[in-house]
Amino acid sequence: MEPSRKKTVELHQAKWLIEPGCVLLVSSGDTKKANVMTISWQTPIHTANPFRFLLVMRRNRYSYELIDENSELVVNIPGEELLEAVHTAGVISGRGIDKFRKCGLTAEPSVKAAPPRVAECAGHLECRVMQRIPVGTHDLLICEPLVAAADPRKFDRHWITEQHKTLHYMNGTLYGVMDRTISAATGEVD
Repeated sequence: MEPSRKKTVELHQAKWLIEPGCVLLVSSGDTKKANVMTISWQTPIHTANPFRFLLVMRRNRYSYELIDENSELVVNIPGEELLEAVHTAGVISGRGIDKFRKCGLTAEPSVKAAPPRVAECAGHLECRVMQRIPVGTHDLLICEPLVAAADPRKFDRHWITEQHKTLHYMNGTLYGVMDRTISAATGEVD
């Protein structure tokens, strides 16, 4: 057997083998004091009713401080057209500035949660934080949606990739987009 031609990846860079996850804008606070941050460390952990998912967030972030006040957040799903706003929201702090304004985003009232939605995003999950699990400098936030909404022109049980291209963080200033949908069409479900 021929030796592997794969190159060793440094362990501190190994996360990029399993990334990129869908980039999200997480809004926190309330209508009087709101913030928005970029996050891509997320995963569903319970897909049945109730649906729950996990976000990984550093405890020293301003958004974390605001989430700590009411245990609520809104996950907003941006598309390719919001690339610059998404990147800006990920590299500056909202402590002391209106990050919505700085990023050119519109805060709109949520249906059930205190934090606002990002109006320009195609989908939203208004959530309460059910549990926090400390891991080093970060917490794993177990979130349960109270309300989920999406633009029906862009989402019909899945993202319609011709209408909404989700962003996927690659590293530094690099992002990928999901630009097509394919089907395995085996007809069998495990």
